[in-house]
Parts: sequence; C-alpha cells; structure tokens
Amino acid sequence: MPAPLTLRRNDLLRYAAPPARTVRLLWIDAEQRHGYVFDVAATSAEVEPVALARLADDVRAGRAVVLADDPYLVVAQPELLPAKHLQLREQAWRVVEGLTRREPAIFLARLRGQLIAEATALHGVSHPTIYRYLRRYWQRGQTPNALLPDYANSGGRGKERAASEGVKRGRPRKAGADPGLNADLALRRVFRVATALYAAEHAKFSRRGAYRAMLRDFFDGRRIDLDSGRVLPAGATIAVLPSFGQFNYWLEQDDDRPPQLRPRVGKADAGHAPLSVADADADGTAPPADLAAAPGRPGASYYVEAVRAELLLVSRADRTVLAGRPLLYVVSDCFSGMVAGVYASLEPAGWDGAMLALANCGADKQRYCAGLGRAIDAAEWPVWHLPETLLVQSALGAGWNDDTLLHNFNVRCRPVADGPADWKATLARRFKLLAPGEEGGANRLDGVLDLRQFNRVVLEAVLHHNRRGGAARKDAPAPRALWDWGLRHRGAGLKSYPEQLLRCCLLPLATASVTADGILLRGRLYTCARAIEQRWFERARQRGRWQVRLACDPSDLELVYLLDAAAPMQFHACHPLLGDAAPAHAAAEVAEQRSPRQPARGADLPLLAAG
Repeated sequence: MPAPLTLRRNDLLRYAAPPARTVRLLWIDAEQRHGYVFDVAATSAEVEPVALARLADDVRAGRAVVLADDPYLVVAQPELLPAKHLQLREQAWRVVEGLTRREPAIFLARLRGQLIAEATALHGVSHPTIYRYLRRYWQRGQTPNALLPDYANSGGRGKERAASEGVKRGRPRKAGADPGLNADLALRRVFRVATALYAAEHAKFSRRGAYRAMLRDFFDGRRIDLDSGRVLPAGATIAVLPSFGQFNYWLEQDDDRPPQLRPRVGKADAGHAPLSVADADADGTAPPADLAAAPGRPGASYYVEAVRAELLLVSRADRTVLAGRPLLYVVSDCFSGMVAGVYASLEPAGWDGAMLALANCGADKQRYCAGLGRAIDAAEWPVWHLPETLLVQSALGAGWNDDTLLHNFNVRCRPVADGPADWKATLARRFKLLAPGEEGGANRLDGVLDLRQFNRVVLEAVLHHNRRGGAARKDAPAPRALWDWGLRHRGAGLKSYPEQLLRCCLLPLATASVTADGILLRGRLYTCARAIEQRWFERARQRGRWQVRLACDPSDLELVYLLDAAAPMQFHACHPLLGDAAPAHAAAEVAEQRSPRQPARGADLPLLAAG
C-alpha cells in the first residue's frame, strides 16, 4: 500500500495538462480535508476552495506535480536591502498582516470585500492597492518579503523599447553629427544576416570587419530594377547609417553571435530551451505529463513543404543580375518539430525539390554545414535518417513519383494539407525571409544574397530553431531536446542509408549527350572513370553522339551521377572538365536540355540561373 501523500501549506502544484498552471496551497483546515489554492499567474486576487483528497489524487495520477523548489519565494538579506525598500515592505505588511489574521474569512469572496473595505478605512490605502498586496503575498510564499517592491523590474531593464516615428532612441549624438536611426526589427534582421555571412567567409570573426562588410553589402545605395532584372547603383549614398555601437549592442542582445564569440556556458544554455526534456529525465525522472502523452516517436513521419522566400537573390556569376525569389523546401519531424532537411531552389515547386530536401535529411550534417562555412558538433543537428512515412504538402504533387522511396527504402508517402510549421516563425521573425518588405516596400535584403549565401542564412535559422524552437509557448521543449528524449524513451522509426546512395536515388534525372568533347549537360562538359575506361569520347567522334541519363541537383552541377543501365543501383560520379566549355555547335542541344523557368512570384521577373 503506497504511503499517504502529505500536502502542506504553501506547497506549489504544477498542472501540465491544458490549461497548464501552477497553484499554491494557501491554507488547510484543521481536519486536513479542505483548503484554498491560488493560481500564481493570476492577475486578480481570486482564491479557489478545494478538497485535499482531490489534490492528492491529482498528484498520484500524474496530473499534477508537487514542485520541490519554490521559484516564487522571495529571500533577501535585510542588510543588503535599501532602506526605502524596507520601508515600503513594512507599509504593505501592516495592511496585509491584519487581513491574514482573518483566515479563512479572507479567502471567501463574500467576506473579502468587506474586510478590504475595513482595511481601506483603517490604513488609508485604496482598494486596488490592497488587492495588489494580497496577490503578491499569496503568489510569493505568504511571507513579509513577498511584499518587497519590484524595483529591479522598473525602467524595463532587459526589455526592448518601441520606436516612435520621428523620435530617435538612446543618447543624442554629438553636435554636428547626424541623429542616426532606430534599430528596428528590420534593421536587426540585417545585422543577423550580415553576421552570418561574414562568419561563413572568415575563419576569424571580427566585429569591425562584419560591420564594414554590412555597410558595403546592405547600405551601398543600390536600386532594384525589376524591368531589366538587374541591381543598379542608386546614384547617391545613404546619408544615415547604423552605428557600430548599435551593431555591436544587438550582436550581444540577439542570440546570433558566431560560435567562437559565444561564452562558455552550461548544457542548458548551450543548446536547450528553458524546459529541456533531455535534462528533465537525466536523473531518471519522467517528463512532464503533457510531453509523456504526446503521440508518436522520432522518425515515424516527416512532413515536407515548400515556401517562397520574399527576397530577391542575385546570380553568383554576375551579382548585378537578379536571379529571382528562392523556393525553400523544409522537412520536419512531426513528433519533435525538428527540422531534418532543407533545400533551396530557383526551380518551380514540385516533387523533385521535395526529394532533394529529403536527400538532405540523410546527409552528414557536419559536412553539409562545413560546406556552407559553419562548423557544428554532431549533436547540434543529429539527423541523418529517412522516416517511416513521408507526408507531402499537397502543392508539391507535380511530378509525384514515390516508387523510388517505397521500393528502395520502404518509405510510404501520402499527401496532406499541412504539418509542423514552427520553423516558419524563426525564418520570418529573426531573418525576415518569409515576409514581404516593410509596409509593402522594398526589402533591404533584396539584390544582395546569392543562392549559397541564402542557404547559409537558412542554416543559421534551422540551427536556432532546433536548439530553441519557435513555438508560441515559451516553456515548450526545444525540438532537439524532444528528439533526444524520444529516441531514448520511444525508440525511433528512423532509417539510415549511405548518403551517396540516397543522393543518387533521390536526385532528379536529366538527359545528357556523350560527345567527342565530353558528357554534355546544360552547357557543361563532364567526364567519369567509366567514360575514360570505355573510350566514350573517341567512339562519339567516330560514330556520333548518344544520350545517357544523369542524376543531378539543378542548383549544384559540380557533381552529377551517371546511371548504369546494366546495374540499376550502380552510379558513377561525373566531374566537370576544367577549362573546357561546351562547343558552339552544341548550343541548340543545350537550349533543348534546359528546363523552362517560371517567372518569380510577386514580380514580372524571370528566374535566371543562380550561377
């Protein structure tokens, strides 16, 4: 027979099931049968009567947990407190002390008003003030220190000040200097993007260097000409620029410092949200009830969707040429919300892009991030798997062909309307990649980033989301923490395959021609060991060209794979022929090989090659 549960005055009980709340047991009758509880997050002074047996049943059934520590309790050394604080505490305590002597009458709504009216007349304090004293007293452990003033919260320390139009925040600049500009959300997003780009291109991070690069890239007075599809000089410099002090300040305030600049902190700060499932059960204890009841397990199902980013990229080969608005494919684990894979493209939305994002799910994330200039530990993005089921956004049905997934990897696909979307908040809020320009105007990020740099910024957003999450609930576990907990306690529906095999099987196929100069694909010439061994190029010179099938990533043609008709699961890596160009007589064939592009959404601008 289990030992009886003993509840005491001032105990805190946390209920995880919706609506989540924490209550304090304010008073217990002499017979240990009834009591009163107070919601510590309440904005009023309402108290609830409760049967102690019901509270005990809630704890035994796991619906509630008695907190071992009281985070609301106010403990202070008197000699360290200012005299003013002690005076205000004593003033409030004189009012509250008399009311606490009237327990349990003060807990009854029909008598509370009368008692407070008497206290108002006795102490000359208003009704709202007395209600505020009571609320703080009940919330913070029913001690006199609970009535200490919250001057530490005065002035909004740590809070961001809203900007008023025409009013510059902060200390005025010296006489003769321009007044400067406010660091609003749009400008802070530029700071984040500039920091990520500079860290990707420089092994040693310099704050001054990142600031100068930001001014050069984002405040050079460029002008976007949608008619010609080019980035043109504006003809005049920008008069008001953000200061280095603003850049440096928000680099510290926003969680976007490069890894080499971040302080050495403990596990909870290094990668987990305030409520970490990984930490919650580190000592063998069970996670909160709402998490334990969450259905599923990691990898049981992924959801892939595509979202058009609201910024204009430039060609990497010619940065004065606009390339269009990128389409971002994201694959999320439905159990944890972890982003498992990403892919950015300038091609129209379709099945091929979804499969490229799925191929990224099985990639070595350390090597992938290193290719974008970002070094990570394996534990920062521990996903290199395929799921049991792939849920596909209905809009990606163009070109649907799930035979490869089903037959080769036993991954079943089905179209759905929607799925996990917490990651969108990170891209929209922190980097403004999924929202239009300020007030419908131009986006300062337009005409600056190429496709690779865009991928670098997306990578920062993905790592931040997996580490911290983007859900509305601040106490929600981070996706990575929930993923780790699910692997330990639920098992996983994950499938692991060699990365090279996944890429070869999931990349879209294209038709290429074997010519005397090399294997011709989209204006580029390739070669491979098999072609050299079997003397393909000599044969093409003597007998004429023929066609072969290649698996390739349209946004990265540095490495393509030749399919072997005699051995369907054999692939031969093909590399570009350095220094060679497609022969002029093949121009017509090159034009036929290139797939037609669709205009960018939101502008009459062709999606040009990203270089």
